Amino acid sequence: MRKLNGILARVVVVLFLIHAVMGCFMLQGRSSVSCFPLTILLLVTVIAHAILGVIATVKSVRSGSSSGKWYLRQNKGFWIKRVSGVCILLLMIFHMSVYVTSSNGVYFLKEFTWVSLVSQLLFVLAIFIHLYVSLEGMLIARGILAYKERKKDWLLVLSVFMLMIVITIIMYFVQWQI
Repeated sequence: MRKLNGILARVVVVLFLIHAVMGCFMLQGRSSVSCFPLTILLLVTVIAHAILGVIATVKSVRSGSSSGKWYLRQNKGFWIKRVSGVCILLLMIFHMSVYVTSSNGVYFLKEFTWVSLVSQLLFVLAIFIHLYVSLEGMLIARGILAYKERKKDWLLVLSVFMLMIVITIIMYFVQWQI
């Protein structure tokens, strides 16, 4: 199950990065290519990843309650992943409804308010925290011996992507205010 979840996590990261780049281009008005099939695939893989995460969490909680030893300090990364994952799932609901609405099968842009801006920035932050905490384990699971150097490389790449996303969200917000 852990191996399957690791594979799903890598697929989620790749789909997320593609979705993010395509979404940034759409918000900037540089592209009108629909990424709906990719979005559905990303949603399905995120839900599958979340279900496997819940199963692992339930096993951990059962083990902790039966032994009476929780090792919370030693497992802080595990719990940060769970809390950030829940935040991602909750904020994903806002993300799915913040940009467009439909009426009689016709799609319209919704006004992008301060609440929309804050919810989307928190969504990006929760994703970054989740990836940051998960990155080392993903590299080790892949058998990468120099994971500390690779972690820095991946953090640079993720930081550039997240910066691009944040700048695009802020630019989109400013466009709605003008």
